[in-house]
Amino acid sequence: MLIKAKKFSVLMSIYFRESPVNFRQSLESIVNQTLVPNEIVLIKDGLLTESLEEVLNEYILNFPNLFKIISLPVNKGLGNALSIGVKECSYELVARMDTDDICVLNRFEKQVEFFNNNPNIDLVGTNVEEFNVEPGDLKRFRKMPESGEPLLKYSKFRNPVNHPTVMFRIAKVLEAGNYNGEILLFEDFSLFIRMLQKGASFHNIQENLLHFRTGLGIDVIKRRSGLFYVKNEWKFALLSLKIGNLNFFEWLFYVSTKLPLRLLPSKVILFVYNQFLRH
Repeated sequence: MLIKAKKFSVLMSIYFRESPVNFRQSLESIVNQTLVPNEIVLIKDGLLTESLEEVLNEYILNFPNLFKIISLPVNKGLGNALSIGVKECSYELVARMDTDDICVLNRFEKQVEFFNNNPNIDLVGTNVEEFNVEPGDLKRFRKMPESGEPLLKYSKFRNPVNHPTVMFRIAKVLEAGNYNGEILLFEDFSLFIRMLQKGASFHNIQENLLHFRTGLGIDVIKRRSGLFYVKNEWKFALLSLKIGNLNFFEWLFYVSTKLPLRLLPSKVILFVYNQFLRH
């Protein structure tokens, strides 16, 4: 089925620790979509390595007028970089993409088509397949609630969308205060609960439209555990209580169950996640 013409931006942020190989795979999956974006807004979050610059310059040369590059002199962190990037996007619809993930061939076509058919929806995410080296090597999937009350209930304790898959109406992101770097590691989750509290409507397409690079999982768990993570999750829980995403008893349950878990050994957390939290 042909979809209505709908221009959209892709928003990405990159910093020096990214792998040039992963970056190239990510860009390849974008420029070869069945529906190619009208622009890619790429935030260079601080100085990049020479190898990353070479990959980027190759794609800028091969796809003239597609890239809008915003160079930040120093690393400002993901939330602040994306906040700047949102304001640089030219179109109503903006798709997020990470620089190490791989889009399924028709991801953007599916999402734009959904927006065309559902003008009341403000953000569309998808399910993902997790992988280590090559898509399909782990046979693991992350399924999100589709919409409505199940999604709202889910959002009280877990991120209701897979962040790298989302496409959103830029006006609704700005209405909720945009991304920010106030709560490190929770830049996306904190934005999404603010959007929901402002009345934004979310929907998750029940298809795996992104290959999500997780490695074997232990590195991800290490980033989501430890005292530094607990301090930021405490801030996030307070925000969730303040804006009404959690009532007091839900907040008490959240901090008494999730925060202690973050202080357990990484292998224990990974076991709990794989056994009980992954769909």
